[in-house]
Amino acid sequence: MRICVTNDDGIDSVGLHQLARALCDLAEVVIVAPDEEYSGSGAAVGSLHLLQPEVHRARVDGVDEAWAVSGPPALCVMFARLGVFDGPFDLVVA
Repeated sequence: MRICVTNDDGIDSVGLHQLARALCDLAEVVIVAPDEEYSGSGAAVGSLHLLQPEVHRARVDGVDEAWAVSGPPALCVMFARLGVFDGPFDLVVA
């Protein structure tokens, strides 16, 4: 099973890291989170014609794969569903 973990607090959020590490015993975990805080706009996708989203590898202790996206959480999940981070995800946890 593959789990995509995201949040609206950003890739550096301690809570995100703890959640992802807790899920690592259950499945393959991939963090795909905003590169900065997007609190209050978790469902926003952004204006893709105005945004030029960038995706960068991130480092999170205890998690094998993590990505930072220059966009809101819904955009992160949309990228994950479209296959930007390899195969399909069975579950999204936010």
